Amino acid sequence: MNNPLYPAFFRLDRLEMLVVGAGQVGEEKLSFILKSSPNARVTVVAPWMGEELRHLLDGYEAAAGARVPGESTGPGSAAPATERPDVHWHTAAGGRVSWYRREFRPDDVKSVDLVVAATNFSEVNRRVWEAAKAERRLANIADTPELCDFYLGSIVTRGPLKVAISTNGQSPTFAKRFRQWLEAELPEAETTALIDNLKVFRDRLTGDFGSKVRELNTLTSGLLALAGSGPRRCPPGGCLLASAAAQPNDIAPASPPPTDGSGSENLN
Repeated sequence: MNNPLYPAFFRLDRLEMLVVGAGQVGEEKLSFILKSSPNARVTVVAPWMGEELRHLLDGYEAAAGARVPGESTGPGSAAPATERPDVHWHTAAGGRVSWYRREFRPDDVKSVDLVVAATNFSEVNRRVWEAAKAERRLANIADTPELCDFYLGSIVTRGPLKVAISTNGQSPTFAKRFRQWLEAELPEAETTALIDNLKVFRDRLTGDFGSKVRELNTLTSGLLALAGSGPRRCPPGGCLLASAAAQPNDIAPASPPPTDGSGSENLN
């Protein structure tokens, strides 16, 4: 069966996310959310919080500044204005996690955009899903793919490059291993430098949209040449680095881009 999912990347600094549950499942969900989007705005509703999750959030707070229980210096939480969270945590990237130490209420979904049910209790997760559907909110229900509007897949981040991996919920283990393979193939510093240099080259291009695309396609065609030329002949990451080294010198950092708007097209 082909994967019919349509991938999208959310700006979690502009959306409100609700996570119901703060035990092992909640820790797994939040750790990946904050790793990928440390500027996320998350409200957690749970009667208790596991030590691993509290330790994770305390670590983010330590990097951002002193934690102040019940007070926030960042964006407000998604709960009703008359209710104050028990604890706020912040991240160095401007994110915020607000914890309400209580049971889930259906009204909790009304002021959020995305909902994650992350408890070990199927009846609670079902209530969260029903409340989310009643308010037409997108929901992810832990360990219940048939109720999910979106999945939290494996993610590879290398500077400005982000790759999301999905097996349509069929094999998270394969997604994990493929993520590890990509991480080995794409060295952090070299991948970032390559993309930064390509942006410099793109910003220097003149002409219409079509001519810019043709030049960029010609320039980057070598990135796949070594990878597709038979059995592997280079170590992990070596194909990418060898291809980048073979590119013309004109992708090296140069003068600032023109200010007349001629290089402003979005060619991502």
